[in-house]
Amino acid sequence: MMMANPKRFRVAGVLIILTALALSAATAQDVSLPSGAAQIASGGGAALPSSPADVTSAAIVSEAKPSSHESYIETGASYLALSNGYGYWAGGYSKAVYSKGNDVWDGELNAQHEFGDAGAYFAVGDTHTFSPDWYGSLTFGSSAGGFFWPRYRTDAFLNKKWMARKQLITTAGFGYYAAKDVHRDRNFFLGSTYYFTKPWIVEEGVYFNLSSPGRVFAPAGFVAVTQGRDKHQYIVLRVGLGEEAYQLVGPTVSLTQFQSQTLTVTWRKWMGTNWGFNFMGDYYHSPFYNRGGSSLGLFKEF
Repeated sequence: MMMANPKRFRVAGVLIILTALALSAATAQDVSLPSGAAQIASGGGAALPSSPADVTSAAIVSEAKPSSHESYIETGASYLALSNGYGYWAGGYSKAVYSKGNDVWDGELNAQHEFGDAGAYFAVGDTHTFSPDWYGSLTFGSSAGGFFWPRYRTDAFLNKKWMARKQLITTAGFGYYAAKDVHRDRNFFLGSTYYFTKPWIVEEGVYFNLSSPGRVFAPAGFVAVTQGRDKHQYIVLRVGLGEEAYQLVGPTVSLTQFQSQTLTVTWRKWMGTNWGFNFMGDYYHSPFYNRGGSSLGLFKEF
């Protein structure tokens, strides 16, 4: 049976208030949607962690993605150091995005070393535009090796554009995460993105995670601010906080029911008309260890 925990509900309350404040600030301004803006994704299309508050090196591969329907490929590597004897994380990734008609297909491969083990995660997904106001996405992923990767996971999101110039987007989503031990996560997501006239974007989101066994409730959320424009550069500042139900640090060892916070900074820069680099710095804090490092990738558009 799920036990009531006042601290968890306080966290959920703070996240809901942040969501309401962000939406209120956004709807108070009637501005046009700029062309060529960044879409800030909570997981960046890469393998999401078991808790949305825990932005892993796999998840920070590409926080800022171009909203134009360019097809592109990207490849890169990451390294993060952990405190308290937890070692280091290191890995490499490759992803491809292909746009045709109303669909944007994407595939990725992440090879990663964490907590003394190694494995690879692979995923495919599609973002489909249903109408000028509605679009959605569906992603499936699985892995080989690496106890820290999911056995399989799936994520689905539905997005709606609002206001006269479609500058406000609201998002609802659901995810299912099957770990390589007995744990299972069900994530419910609510969020919004607002595009200002100037080259600024504000995004926020709240995850309501229910983990089993034990039906542990673990809310988490994030706020992200983006400055820049397509074909030039995007700079993204993202802050996440919340509760983690569990985190695997060994094949049969997990950290359970704790608060964590993340801070990531992304710089996506075009060096030419259709190529550039994606750099991200990441910091993570929990009662058990701190983690810090970066990833660097190169992308080419077609």
